[in-house]
Amino acid sequence: MVNQSTATGNQDTTGDKDMDNAALSKLQTELLQAVLETEAYPWLADEMAQPYSAQTEAAGETLEISDEEATLGWQALSAQLDQQFARLGSMGNSASITERLQQKFATRLPAEMLTRIGEKAQQLVRGGESVGQSVGQSVLEQMMACVQDVLSYVADEDLRVMARPMAMAMRGNSADEFVDATIKSVRTDDWAALSPIEQARLGLAAARYAISQAEN
Repeated sequence: MVNQSTATGNQDTTGDKDMDNAALSKLQTELLQAVLETEAYPWLADEMAQPYSAQTEAAGETLEISDEEATLGWQALSAQLDQQFARLGSMGNSASITERLQQKFATRLPAEMLTRIGEKAQQLVRGGESVGQSVGQSVLEQMMACVQDVLSYVADEDLRVMARPMAMAMRGNSADEFVDATIKSVRTDDWAALSPIEQARLGLAAARYAISQAEN
């Protein structure tokens, strides 16, 4: 048997819940509609519009430059960059030539002498290229210039006689062969124990090798 009072109570409770849900749904709908119809953050737009606009205009006026000013600025920047690249390139080439000299001549010549010869060869080759001269026509003079300071105790005529065969050699394998042959022809001993002529031959060989590397 079904308890009628209990069933009636359940029905009343269910009806109340349905009414509450309907009312809540109506309130949510009205609230959402009110939010959508209201302008979002009107106070923030009013407060920031004028300062932001003024800052934007001021920044634009600060950044405005003429075409002439832009061209001059770009030219100045380009010149500075070219100078930096040229300086770094020259330093890199000189260091590379010095390293190659030290590798090839190892203990045969003092390290300081090899550095000076490498730097001088680099300067001479770059100078000849800048004025459009053919490096091959002045190899003898370049070799002399590379060693005159470090071998000042050897007469120029003696240096010239020893340098001529290596200077006349063709670039590439022929010149390298002359350099290698000269190195082998000098006895292996401490630099201070060598005669001035032997020192001059090694110095000239280093100069010829440095010039060849600088040309490449």
